Order: sequence, then C-alpha cells, then structure tokens
Amino acid sequence: MRAILRQTSWLFFAQVLTRGIGFFYIIYLARTLGVSDFGLLTAALAYFSILSSVADFGLNRFLIREVARDRSKAPELLWNVAMLRVTLTSIFFAIFSVILYLLDPDKMRVSLILLAGLAILPQAIAFSFDAVFVAVQRLQFSAAALLVSSLATALVGLYLVGKGFGPLGAVNALIIGQVVYAAILIIFLIKRERLVLSAINLTEMKKIVVGSLPYGLLSVLGLLYFRIDAILLSYLRGNFETGLYGAAYRFLEAVTFIPSAFSMALLPVLARAHETSAKDVRQLYFKSFKIMLGLGLVVFLGYVLVLPEIIKIVLPNYLSSILVIKILSLSIPFMFIHVPAVSVLLSTDKYLKHVLILSMLALTFNIAANLAFIPRFGFIAASWVTVASEILSFTIFFRLVKVKILDKSK
Repeated sequence: MRAILRQTSWLFFAQVLTRGIGFFYIIYLARTLGVSDFGLLTAALAYFSILSSVADFGLNRFLIREVARDRSKAPELLWNVAMLRVTLTSIFFAIFSVILYLLDPDKMRVSLILLAGLAILPQAIAFSFDAVFVAVQRLQFSAAALLVSSLATALVGLYLVGKGFGPLGAVNALIIGQVVYAAILIIFLIKRERLVLSAINLTEMKKIVVGSLPYGLLSVLGLLYFRIDAILLSYLRGNFETGLYGAAYRFLEAVTFIPSAFSMALLPVLARAHETSAKDVRQLYFKSFKIMLGLGLVVFLGYVLVLPEIIKIVLPNYLSSILVIKILSLSIPFMFIHVPAVSVLLSTDKYLKHVLILSMLALTFNIAANLAFIPRFGFIAASWVTVASEILSFTIFFRLVKVKILDKSK
C-alpha cells in the first residue's frame, strides 16, 4: 500500500497543480465566453471526452496490464498498440464526422465538436506512451507530462480567447495541449531508453484487439455515463442551461483526479496480486476503500461549503449553478468509494462480462432518467440523476466484488 500511495502522490500533486490551473481557466472561460458560448464549449468538450474514450478501444488498460505482468513485452506491445490506435482513431473520426454533419443542424456546434475531436489523434499517441510509465510504476513522468500539457492548454487558451476567438480559441488550445502532451512523453521515453523500435506484427495486433475489446466497451460505457447528461441538455434545453450545468459539472470533474490517480497506481499492483494471493486482493480493497471514503468526505465538505462562495464572487452570472453544485456534491463520496471495486474487477479478465453487464445497466438508468426528467426539469434533473446514478453504480459493483471476491477470500 505504501508503494501505491507513493506512486499516487506523483499524480496527486501534479493533478492538484493541473486542477488548480484548470479551476482558474474554467472561471476565465465562463466569465469571458458568457453562459451560452460556454454551454456550446461544454457540449464540444463532452463529445471530445466520448470520442477519446471510443478511440482508446480499451488498449490502454490492456497495455498497462500486460506490461505490468512482463516488462520485456513493452517495446513490441507499445508500437503495435500505438499503430492500432492511430489507424482506428482516424477511421472512427472520419465516420463520426460524416454522421454528425448530416444529423446535427447546428453547424457552429458541429464545427466546434469536430475541431475538438481532432485532439484525439495526438492524445491517442500520448496515452499509448503514458501507459508504459503507468505499467512500470513511474508515474512521475506521467505527472510531469500532464502538468506541462495542462499549462500549455491554459496559456494558449487565455491568449486565443483573450484575442476574441471565443469557443474556437479554447478548442484550438485543447489541440495544442494534446500535441504537447504527446511530445513530452516521447522525450521522456527516449531519455529513459524505452522508445525501442519494434516490428509491427499483425498477429500480435489481432491478439491486442481481442484482449482490449472488453476494456474498450467499458471505456465507452463509462464516458457515455459521465457525459450523456451535458449532450442531452444541449439538444433538449439549449446552450444556456448547458452552460449553467457545465460550470458546476466542470468543478465536479476537477476533484475526480484524486480517485483517478489512486486507481492508476492501484491497477498494476492488483493485476499482480490476482496472480498470487486472493487475500492480498481483499486486503488491498479494504485499505483502498477506507482511504477513498476519508478523502471523499473531506472533498465533499470543501466542495459544498467553499465552492458556492467562489461562484458568488467570481461568476455572478452563474448563480443558478450553486444549487447544481450542492446537489452534485452528494455524489462525491460515492464516486470515491466506487474506485476500489472497479479497480479490483478490471485488474483481471475473470469478471469482465459481469462488469460490462452492470455498466450497461447503470448507463441505461442514466440515459432513461435524463430523457424522462430533463425535458421538464432541465439541469436540476440532470444533477439529481447524476447523484442517483452514482449511488446505483457503487451499490451494484460493491455487491459484485463482495460476492465474487471478498466473501471467497476470507
């Protein structure tokens, strides 16, 4: 557990700085763009996140797991995964562009979404390289690259939006930030002598695709779960309400780096523990649960007590977001304690089918509830659906871990 916390600390401190930068950047964008344009940007970024998840195809989790088990596989796996990601991402983006252009009548929204989508190409390369550092538990390199790219995005965004380019400037800054992200990781890999060229092996690629597919489906389900509310708001209630909800939700996202960083450090350790001792897995789960519960409660209090006062001072046009913030804060403890269960389940192939079924169940509930209540109650409904979805998701995944793993390892 100390090793996990030590590795987590690298990403934690980097993400504290990154989220700090992002916090002020979000405030600047919200103030400068106005509610409607910020809502337009929120929709574009929601699509970007979903496209990013689809473009991952589960390759990152597969690469982390396999390299964590056998580091000698890193060069061959890295280049095959990188080539697969770039190829599949390009094909997917071309198909998505045609479909969106034909179906969405708002051409300004289409332009922003497609421009934001271009950022997934450099991101696909960056994530492949980053997975190697995660697998060998050298998260300090991941942390440094993340921090530099975040700073680049914010600085370029401040300049372009300040020059009057509006949401278009913010989206261009996103692309530049992802290019910087990829470049930094390549430099680190070269300096660490891990960037060894390897022949592209079609047979190996086929194995990678088969092994990654379940993780890819889970990534898509997860991102749809987190982003579908903003997209539905955009179409059902317009850019203004999406902007109000997006401001509150972006602040919620700002605290998710804590469970994300912890999960990233925990995954390779659990992958090895599954191979050796069920008791070790059980012990890691309960220790992780206690840590996440404590952190979740602390973050909840800070979020609900401090953030509304900040909104009143710096974002007076977003006062309606305060109620959204207070509602969304209820989901924070459940988001945190959900992480250990998901990490335990995804660190082995045994329970992927169960995880897929439960993820589809959670997503179905989320979409159905949003479609039922957003048309009438708008962004307030989206907020309560998020809370209900987090409670449901934690409950069903905890039950699965308890029955399949915890009870059997006593």
